[in-house]
Amino acid sequence: MEHISPTRMNLLQKRAQMRLVQHGVELLKRKRDALLKEFMEGVKPLLSARGRISEELHKATTSLIMSLAVDGLERVESAALACNNGFSIDIKERNIWGIRVPEVKTRTTPPPLEGGYSGSGTSPRIDETAAEFRAVIERIISMAPMEIKLKRLGREIRKTSRRVNALEQILIPGLAAQVRFIKETLEERAREDVFRLKRLKGKKERQAKAKPTS
Repeated sequence: MEHISPTRMNLLQKRAQMRLVQHGVELLKRKRDALLKEFMEGVKPLLSARGRISEELHKATTSLIMSLAVDGLERVESAALACNNGFSIDIKERNIWGIRVPEVKTRTTPPPLEGGYSGSGTSPRIDETAAEFRAVIERIISMAPMEIKLKRLGREIRKTSRRVNALEQILIPGLAAQVRFIKETLEERAREDVFRLKRLKGKKERQAKAKPTS
């Protein structure tokens, strides 16, 4: 325990510090609970999105294999090179208890036949394959912010939990020990003062009795 002067002023200060720290712990716990709720609410949609991506990717890959087998590598590569338009996305940020989490929205996507190549030179199989892979890419783009959000929430939850543990297990017990030390020291001094006063009073009474009466 650090050296502290056992005075009533220090006792009041340490008690005020304890109340302040306890209030801070309550706020941190509320923050942690809110972050945990937000985290848990995001887990199921993320797992669902991953499952859909896996299914759609498998379907798109199967379509690609069929296109390669029926239409040939040259026509598929030609369509792929012609389909060079990109994705337009809007990225915004949302604040959750001081944590910046991204929100991504894709802009209007052109229909498959307007994807940058002429449908006259392609087969329905290639068009379908292009549409399926485009859907997979859009799904991945929409899932990315969910991944980032959960990672940031997880880091902040761990950080907040460490702060709560440090306050509850180190700082508060330390302040409580200081308050107890000051209080016990002051009480001991008070008892000593009472004992000295009683002894002084008894001494004066004995001296008064010992004085000869005139």
